[in-house]
Amino acid sequence: MSAWETDERDDADAVPTQERSDDVAERRAPDTATPSESAEDEPMTMDDVDLDEAGPASPKPGDIVKGIVVSVTEDGLLVDVGGKAEGVVPMYEFLDRSEMPECDSEIEVAVVKLEDDEGTTILSKKRADYERVWNRVISAMETGEVLDAMVTDRVKGGLRVDLGVSGFVPASHVATRDVRNLDRFVGRSLRLKVLEADRERKKVVLSHRLVVEEERKQRRDETLAKLHEGLVCEGKVRNITDYGAFIDLGGVDGLLHISEMSWGRVDHPSDVCSVGETLRVVVLEIDHERDRISLGRRQILPDPWKEVGKQLRPGSMVKGRVNRMVRTGAFVELPEFEVEGFLPIGEMSQRRIENPAEVLQEGQEVQLQVLKLRPQARRMTLSLVAAMEEKERQEYQRYMAEQETPRATLGDQFADVLGAVAAELDETTGETEEVREVEAAEEVEEAEEAGEAAEAEAAEEAGDAEGDEESAGTEDSDDGDDDVKDEDEE
Repeated sequence: MSAWETDERDDADAVPTQERSDDVAERRAPDTATPSESAEDEPMTMDDVDLDEAGPASPKPGDIVKGIVVSVTEDGLLVDVGGKAEGVVPMYEFLDRSEMPECDSEIEVAVVKLEDDEGTTILSKKRADYERVWNRVISAMETGEVLDAMVTDRVKGGLRVDLGVSGFVPASHVATRDVRNLDRFVGRSLRLKVLEADRERKKVVLSHRLVVEEERKQRRDETLAKLHEGLVCEGKVRNITDYGAFIDLGGVDGLLHISEMSWGRVDHPSDVCSVGETLRVVVLEIDHERDRISLGRRQILPDPWKEVGKQLRPGSMVKGRVNRMVRTGAFVELPEFEVEGFLPIGEMSQRRIENPAEVLQEGQEVQLQVLKLRPQARRMTLSLVAAMEEKERQEYQRYMAEQETPRATLGDQFADVLGAVAAELDETTGETEEVREVEAAEEVEEAEEAGEAAEAEAAEEAGDAEGDEESAGTEDSDDGDDDVKDEDEE
């Protein structure tokens, strides 16, 4: 216990004793009429007023009063706090002279002791500051006022703060979310609400979480009153999950789903945004019953399918990267256009395959041809087979175009001479053939004439033979007739 507290208790005990003696004196005093009672109609003059009794009441120990600095001495400050005597603030209450107020300035002090052995009233600036802080803390607890305090240390179970008096913030009342790393609050000023204040035990318990929740609720109500579907606004990324990111729109969180982050495929939300980043989003839907807000980002980004419809046509060659494969084919991203197309399994190879992994693998870059394109439906069908065929055709055309012109030969140089010789040979050959045809015709005629002559001779011989047989017929018997018949038959 300090000397000030001992003196204060002694003075406090002395004051009631004095009050009791005054009460006894009043009871023992005879009932006498005051001048005002005896002469109510007579006006009072300045001579009737005791200026000493009409002056300000003298301060009592424990009072917090304001005074004027009369002088600065080596012993401390001489302060006029009213009454008959001046008080002194000891020098040891100040770290150095720079903290001491100047003469004629106003200062708030606490009365520690009215008169010491030397008849000097002892004052304290620190005690005044201390009492003023406690009064403010207790008032803040009763009214719910928010106080600002600096975090001075990280202690077991929470944080220690400086309000002018030492206060404690439990870990559960530091923040609404992650409280594992409390060291990050050291050196920061926090807005706090007083949960408990005990002056006797010098105990103050505060909460930062309640302030944040109340402020957040107020901002939430204000924000919800402004939000509507289709509104484009800005928000800060508070948390990232595998399926999206939660955006703080001002006291209320909205979910930006991974499918609404970009027109192209997004593997993870962290590829698009990071915690603490500010994003422009559009309100897609507000569900007041479930207290949910759905947000979108791709709706305010340029639509790549419009550019695809302008720059690509069926048959166009494109470069793509295989994002993922399914049983019926593969989804291929076109980085140049920031869109995704589908490659059917039947368009992967000229031979029949059962699994796309037989031909492709995820992350592989391939050259493809556009088979079908529907920009309005955001659909594109690609073909690897058609791209390979087109590549072969282009390579063949390039090969043919790069071939050199054939060199001139002797046949090209003597073409006219050879042509004349060939013409003469053709004429000679034609005449020879005509002669051969005439000679052949003559030979045929001679052969026919020789045949006719042979037939005539044979007929004559046959006639002569018949005449000889007739002459000999009379001499021969019937057997001879038979012989002639046999000869004729022969």
